[in-house]
Amino acid sequence: MRIDVSTGSRLHFGLICGTAETGWKFGGIGMMLRHPAWQISLQPARSQQEQIVASPEATSRTIEFLEQIRTRIPLPSVNVTISAEVPFHTGLGGGTQLGLALAAAAELLSTQRASHDPYQLAQLAQRAERSAIGTAGFRDGGCLIDHGFPADPSNGRQVDRIAVPEDWRFVLVRPKEAQGLSGDQERSFFNQRIQMPELLVKQLAAQINSHLAVSLRDRRFDDFADGLESYGNAVGQFYAAEQGDVFAHPAVRVLVEQLRAQGIHGAAQSSWGPGICIPARSISHAQLIDSLIPASIDRTPLTTLISEPLNVGATLRTSSPELGPGHLA
Repeated sequence: MRIDVSTGSRLHFGLICGTAETGWKFGGIGMMLRHPAWQISLQPARSQQEQIVASPEATSRTIEFLEQIRTRIPLPSVNVTISAEVPFHTGLGGGTQLGLALAAAAELLSTQRASHDPYQLAQLAQRAERSAIGTAGFRDGGCLIDHGFPADPSNGRQVDRIAVPEDWRFVLVRPKEAQGLSGDQERSFFNQRIQMPELLVKQLAAQINSHLAVSLRDRRFDDFADGLESYGNAVGQFYAAEQGDVFAHPAVRVLVEQLRAQGIHGAAQSSWGPGICIPARSISHAQLIDSLIPASIDRTPLTTLISEPLNVGATLRTSSPELGPGHLA
């Protein structure tokens, strides 16, 4: 049996470091995009020797995830082919989506049943250490509002979902060779138990609930873009001491100022960056924004991509006629 998994990528507009008292402990807002995407095929190997066809970094991460998954379920030897990838450590949630995709395929191969619980898959892959946006987005797609760890764990984590207007687009820009904070360095930062001031937590929560969520539901693009920029700036100022400024990469800071001078608003960094997204009301608007972005800034090559919202979960397809294709949701 061969299992094919397709996922999108994840934007996260900034983690809220609240407390049990203020709420929003590792909460925030983000969304799923159709591209970049993971396209993964997994099938039983005919021998104990596994074969993984992917880029060197994706191969290494795949091996790590399979080892983690095997500590929890009896997964046989498999061959994995990855034909499309999400770049790691660029603000797109590539590691989480890969881990969940492999966990979903492994669960289906081992039990002949598809798991519809993304948090169970996250446990298999040892993901969702803090944010639940990529985990919930793997199943549901759309825009996700993560209210953070609840004061009472028995209540479960609240993650609200809003469909993103299908005609909106998002221009993704990142320095071609740079990566954001990750791994041990990121863990060390959060192990300091950094907390946001209560007033900032309240301001960010109000920005999400009263501006971003409402403008999405009402399809008010300009309000959404303004709200996203305000939210990203407020979060970025909190993390500036660790990442260097509101935007992590110097070339991106210059680019955002250039775009603002030309009337383009809404740019926000995703996670630790260095990539940013710029919302657009349509494909033509996105193409206009893309045309204003230079190939490089201060000798730093930039790469751009116009993506569309992904309002459905990851897709699993299998050669087994009894199971059939379908979304996780």
